[in-house]
Amino acid sequence: MSAVPAAQVSAVIAWAARLTAAGPASTTIETAAYLTAKAAVLERIAAERGQGGWTPEDVTAAAEAAARARQAADAAALLAAARITIMED
Repeated sequence: MSAVPAAQVSAVIAWAARLTAAGPASTTIETAAYLTAKAAVLERIAAERGQGGWTPEDVTAAAEAAARARQAADAAALLAAARITIMED
């Protein structure tokens, strides 16, 4: 597995900043897309750490962060599919 490009991580961070700036104007569909991209990046980072000689604790932390991100992405995708426009914490 190749390293996650810094540009890909930066793009996800910039996307988060745009959603934050948009506040309630951001759509559930856009939020779901962002969360899906974030989960994909975190999953790649976790896999990279697993193969890159990181400590077991770091690998576990990365995998747990990726799993939480995937859960949030899946929940947002369900809300978007149901045309629910506001995500609650």
